[in-house]
Amino acid sequence: MPALDDHPLRYTLNSELHARPFPSLTAPHVAAYLAVRPLGEAARRDRSVDLQQLRDLLAHYGAPLPAEDATHYFGPMGKYTLKWEQHTEFVTYTVFLDQLGQRPFDPAEFDVFPQDWRAGLNAQRITSILLRLVPRPPQDAQIADTLQDWFVPESLAVASVLEDAAVIASDFRIDPAGHMRMAVFASEGTGSRRLGRIVQRLCEIETYKSMSMLGFAKVREFAGQLDRIDAELNDLMAGMAG
Repeated sequence: MPALDDHPLRYTLNSELHARPFPSLTAPHVAAYLAVRPLGEAARRDRSVDLQQLRDLLAHYGAPLPAEDATHYFGPMGKYTLKWEQHTEFVTYTVFLDQLGQRPFDPAEFDVFPQDWRAGLNAQRITSILLRLVPRPPQDAQIADTLQDWFVPESLAVASVLEDAAVIASDFRIDPAGHMRMAVFASEGTGSRRLGRIVQRLCEIETYKSMSMLGFAKVREFAGQLDRIDAELNDLMAGMAG
């Protein structure tokens, strides 16, 4: 078989992917996730602005600052841990806390992102998630009872993943505070790295789902314009035929 030529960036990009570590998480844990798209031509933006916004957030907590050329960051932020990633058209922030509040999906958990900092982002929210990671109860009926309280039943989706390593659930609705809600019930013996991968993948799936829906909205907008053009073209052809 003839040798295939590799794209010149193949190994660099693959290394970049693996350089972005998954978090290691144990139950219980809370995660607050925010994905934003800078205003204007996001793909052509000044990436240094993203980095400055990260520095501003870390400075608010007196946390260590990232490298000058960072495209991802993972480290302590006060009593929290922050994971930050810079992508082509959006930027993500995930904050982890190894304590559960008394109120599930408390909007106050999102206050880890200070209001004045959010106001200065010059970006639009793609999605935000409050995620609750808890130990799996002995009986699945207990999960069902809990989910009835946490989510809207008619749109609730629940699945066991990775050979029953965890049960995940969401109703994929935006709650009154403006966030998606997701729950992970960790089975006994599931490792912290696996739980971290589950949580990160859930956030990624929600982000790319939201990004794809932005494309769908644009297509629908163009469809209306194409219908009008088609009608005008039919009228023009009819006039020429007459």
